[in-house]
Amino acid sequence: MDGALGWVGAGLLLLAGAGWGAQLARGGVTWPALGLGLSTLGLGLTANAFLHGHDLPLIQGAVGALGASALLIFTRRD
Repeated sequence: MDGALGWVGAGLLLLAGAGWGAQLARGGVTWPALGLGLSTLGLGLTANAFLHGHDLPLIQGAVGALGASALLIFTRRD
């Protein structure tokens, strides 16, 4: 069960990273509470899975969130 929740957390981290990147690309963060909530919940779920022996969701979620936010920040928008 912890492994499945870890993957849910990884998905939340990916969504939060993409959301932060999209917000920053538009020139400012307008919904910081939503991004912080998704990030906190995702990190909590992946950290719990990590502590129970499922380390891949934490690594995948953290790297994916950074990658998604960087991609959205540095992608040219018209």
